[in-house]
Amino acid sequence: MFKNIARCVIVVFLSLVLSFCEAAEEKQYKIAFIVKSLQSPFFLSMMEGAEQCDRDFDEISVDILAPQTPYNIDEQIQLVEQSITNKVDAIVITPCDSMGIVPAIKKANAANIPVITSNTKSAGGTILSFVGVENYDVGHSLAVALCEKLNGAGNVLLMEGRAGNSTSEERVAGAKDGFAEFPGITLIDSQPGDWERAKGMTVMENWLQTYDDIDGVLTLTNDMGLGALEALRAAGRDDIISITFDIDEYVAEAIQNGEIYATGNQNEKSQAYIAIASALFHLKGYAVDTNQILPIKVITKENLSF
Repeated sequence: MFKNIARCVIVVFLSLVLSFCEAAEEKQYKIAFIVKSLQSPFFLSMMEGAEQCDRDFDEISVDILAPQTPYNIDEQIQLVEQSITNKVDAIVITPCDSMGIVPAIKKANAANIPVITSNTKSAGGTILSFVGVENYDVGHSLAVALCEKLNGAGNVLLMEGRAGNSTSEERVAGAKDGFAEFPGITLIDSQPGDWERAKGMTVMENWLQTYDDIDGVLTLTNDMGLGALEALRAAGRDDIISITFDIDEYVAEAIQNGEIYATGNQNEKSQAYIAIASALFHLKGYAVDTNQILPIKVITKENLSF
């Protein structure tokens, strides 16, 4: 009788140990996901994609990080270094500064930690994969859409992102090439709005004071676009055609109301999800494409489905 009881106790004990081990093994790989800001709806949306990936794959544990000061490259470098110290298995990052992040990526390379960039490219270091849109095409598509809306004639403004950022530089190059395809279009000014709503509003206010004849404005992300829209509303300039990039509920409402003519959708949640999943696949020994380019879509009131 006592032998049977002992056997039962041992079986129960072993079952508990196995259950504990299985639970511990559910989160096998630690992946750091580092974005540019926790205050931007765009990057909050990317975080949702990262969190969904974390839920869908039991083998990973995703640590979502961002600088306390939005778009601060020094803080982002510190987050990479801390992730290396924490011995994460992979790092997925949207660099605040494509050149500035290179030394941190090289430190991760030296520690044999694979790095994937999402949304924004790095100017150096060894990158396992880039997941995002072709940002040149983003700028070109939006510029062409603005020119076509203006019937190929008019004075336009271009609000850039942050200097030193590959996302901004590539979109600006595409936009300028797009404008150049229309002889009747004049790009009268191009200035950085630093991806920020407040800065976007300030830049647009200055433009409205400087230029009398403005027909259209292209802002290269929705935070700047909504800031520019505030300035346009305050000045009563509903005659200026506005196009931006990325969509949230506020941009969707502005499109529905006719205040913004068009935007573009780059599926930022998918960018985060695919990047983290790609890190997992690599860690499990599967090949990963070095460039994973997602499609973009120009959205107007006619095809709005937000």
